[in-house]
Amino acid sequence: MDLFRRFSCILFLSTLFIQGRDCGTVQTSASVTATNGSSVNLTCEYTLDPGDSVYSGLIVWETKKSGTSEYENIATFSPPGEGSNSFTTTESAMNLKDRAELLNVTSTGSNTYRAVMRVLEVQCLDEKEYRCSVTFRTSNLGPQTETAVTSLTVQAPAERPYDIPVAEPSNIEENMKINLSCTANVGKPPGKIKWWRYRDQVNAPLLMEESSEIPVVQPGVCVYNVTFSIQPVVTKDDDQSVWRCSVDNELVTGSPDQNKPNQETARINVFYKVRVPQITKTPDTPNSQYSVGSSVNLTCKAEGNPSPSIHIDKNVNKYVWTFKANPGDNATELSSNEGVLSLTNLQETDTGTYTCTAFNGFNGKTFNSSQHQELQIVKTTTTSAPTTTPFVSTTGPTGNPGTESREEDTTGGLSGGAIAGIVIGVIVILVLVVVAALCLICRNRQSKGDSIDEPPEKPIRNNQDLSFVNRPDIVNNDKSSPFYSQEKKHNTDLHYSDLTFDDKPRSRKPIQIYDLNGLNNSPYSSEVMMPSV
Repeated sequence: MDLFRRFSCILFLSTLFIQGRDCGTVQTSASVTATNGSSVNLTCEYTLDPGDSVYSGLIVWETKKSGTSEYENIATFSPPGEGSNSFTTTESAMNLKDRAELLNVTSTGSNTYRAVMRVLEVQCLDEKEYRCSVTFRTSNLGPQTETAVTSLTVQAPAERPYDIPVAEPSNIEENMKINLSCTANVGKPPGKIKWWRYRDQVNAPLLMEESSEIPVVQPGVCVYNVTFSIQPVVTKDDDQSVWRCSVDNELVTGSPDQNKPNQETARINVFYKVRVPQITKTPDTPNSQYSVGSSVNLTCKAEGNPSPSIHIDKNVNKYVWTFKANPGDNATELSSNEGVLSLTNLQETDTGTYTCTAFNGFNGKTFNSSQHQELQIVKTTTTSAPTTTPFVSTTGPTGNPGTESREEDTTGGLSGGAIAGIVIGVIVILVLVVVAALCLICRNRQSKGDSIDEPPEKPIRNNQDLSFVNRPDIVNNDKSSPFYSQEKKHNTDLHYSDLTFDDKPRSRKPIQIYDLNGLNNSPYSSEVMMPSV
């Protein structure tokens, strides 16, 4: 069949050369690219010359046999309105029949027509060379066949690594080299495998290494498996880290490289020896000084894996507190809880050096590290002024038993200037108190010795309620009186008056008592002694 078509075309071309005319033309895309699993159209366009036509069933899609230069039919098409389309029975046709469809031939204008074979689900085995063949019929010549060739390239995205990577060896120590291996299909065109490290408490991953192997691409092959291994040296900072293997090629888009198809390890455990502990004080005081009777908690924390506070093998992983009052003394082990040392009712004898030692161990080895804390316990101090405390001595200033004064300094370590100022202030206050007391004593004494003078403007007879009574002279009428005989010859009647006093101060000078018969009579003098007020 092919030989016949070729011969016919050669003969037809020879005739055209002689007659100066050509047959119809056929066109296809030189190459078509599709992704594995997607769909693709294989399109053949042919153009008729005036007066030409196409034989029904002689619009054919063919494919090249693997390893040969021969083509075999896949499907046939008929011009519009002249018949149906169908797959052939060849092996290549059978591979496509369930995954492809044949569209009716349509006109695109200007005597140009289009025959399309649509592959609905492309597979890597579809990556071949295809040819469209059209046999033309002219009015003057017999059948003439024209062809056009297109190549289908099938690509495939990289795929997720096959297995979850595992770090080796299992008992990893700091500064040890570990092995991480990852195998994946890097797709077509082949991509790369990348290793990323995610450390604990670090948000962004770090790209560690990427593969450099590029597989040789083969027709009809979409799977290219690559194994990529790395041997990083880990540190304590890699404890609890995660290592990710990602794969990508140019078909994998839309996400950061680290998030492309990937697999990652479980958190890896890195053993490392205990570090120098850190000690905190609660409460914290300047210069680590605490008063007698107070309390303090000393908390010891140290990094290490396993941790000194872990509950596995407490004979190895632990905190130990010891105490020394003096550098040359033997250390005394103290009771603590998970590195917390509680000290209560502190005394001066608790002054000294407290040492926390952290221990851990792994893989048959043990490690330790220590930190020291000085504490000073002092008596409670005040800032009051010096006070004077009396004490009894055996002899006073005169040689007799007496009481003397002695000063006790309760300033609790004040500076010399402050103490001097306080003493001077106390002395000045004492002097002022003594002077005030002496003045008060002198005033009291003067009040007792002096009478209170009546103001000059005080009116005479300041008491208007005086009553006068004539009574016998008691002295003259007393016969036993030595003055009886002398006074008998005088008037025996005297004027007496009763005086009434209120509680207001009065003068102590004599008061004149006047005769009721008139203020011009001679006054009687009488001295009235008033009580002290």
